[in-house]
Amino acid sequence: MRYLHISKSGTWQFRYQVPPHHRHLFGDRREIKRSLKTSDKAEATIIALELEVELRKTMMAPTSAVSVKKQLISPISTATSASTKAISSYKALERFCKYKTEHISPKAVKMLEAKCSIVLGLIGKPQLRAIRRSDAEAVASLLRTYPTNLKKHRQFNGLSGHQAIELNKDLGLPTLSDESVKDYCQKMSGFFEWCQLNELTEINPFKAIRFKKTRRDSEAKSAYTSIELEKIFSKLARTKQEHKHPYYFWLPLLAYFTGARLNELCQLYKADIYQVEGIWAIHIDNRYEGQKLKNLTSRRIVPIHDQLLNLGFIEFMQSVQHERVFPELKASRDGFGSAASKWFGRFKTKLGFDKGQDFHSFRHTVATQFKRKSISHIVAGELLGHSQNNITYDRYGKGLDTLQLKEVINMIDATPVSKSLNVQTSIP
Repeated sequence: MRYLHISKSGTWQFRYQVPPHHRHLFGDRREIKRSLKTSDKAEATIIALELEVELRKTMMAPTSAVSVKKQLISPISTATSASTKAISSYKALERFCKYKTEHISPKAVKMLEAKCSIVLGLIGKPQLRAIRRSDAEAVASLLRTYPTNLKKHRQFNGLSGHQAIELNKDLGLPTLSDESVKDYCQKMSGFFEWCQLNELTEINPFKAIRFKKTRRDSEAKSAYTSIELEKIFSKLARTKQEHKHPYYFWLPLLAYFTGARLNELCQLYKADIYQVEGIWAIHIDNRYEGQKLKNLTSRRIVPIHDQLLNLGFIEFMQSVQHERVFPELKASRDGFGSAASKWFGRFKTKLGFDKGQDFHSFRHTVATQFKRKSISHIVAGELLGHSQNNITYDRYGKGLDTLQLKEVINMIDATPVSKSLNVQTSIP
């Protein structure tokens, strides 16, 4: 239906362009917008049809339009101004974060709230509806002078955002990068979009603020080259007898041959590794205690690469006397990956890698290989747990066949590992 639109949050909207000669019937509005407050398309279609009928009745019989105007317009304007005109920015943010807890991790919610609070503090307007486009443009410029890691510096204790910026003019500490400023503004745009849908305000002042790209998205994190992979895995092979924990050996290999995120691997239970249609696979999910997913599309099945099977990963997994694959990794606020992340940080620094290369670079390496081999973004997204940004695939599409996925996983180049590791040697 042409009047239906879906928001990023998955809620359907009714949007009707009012013809110029009928706008006087609707307070000179160019468009009638209303959140249908449902994610069910069938339900949204029925509601939208009812609204369209009322609109057309109004345009056909303008003398009896008063009651219809109340039905269509007052929920958007009159009710909004009456019930939400005085809502504070921080109260709206509190409601937004409560909503987000149902969709993203606690850590992500905390970061979202912190960044939005910083921006609201810099804007300095207590009422949500008072924040306009000029405020958004001004704060985007101001954020470029905001000190990074402000809480780690005692000099800033007890200072407001504006005071911290003034003090830093003398201190000269690093400030937010353009990419960080963009992230702050995008989070604010998401916040205001939700406020719009819930009729807390009538505009999104942060919508479509433009930023000049300083580098390609693919360059944000560096993928490892074949030579760098050989360097990593050769070091792991030489020191395998000195490994304090088995994850020192297995996590980099799993990351390279699956493209999975660090915490997804650290939180694995033995029950997450089983055969699907005769193919060994890893089930990435949040079924068991302590497990978390970054988002809904992170839930997936990843077949195990032949090289991992040759290295004896299944035998290692079965030998572990615990329900979790890496029981030495303990849960923390951010999941099970904290200790492993710190270890790999030390490990890669000793090998001479810079800040742009870390554990997450294995994931970028896999994505790069898929791209170079012309693997469909749909298949790559299925394996990496990425949204397709397409309602047909995200909502209605079914998972791909395990054999198909296995064939693609096996396209990850095993050469850097086979050159570095002797498959016949005993594995920790």
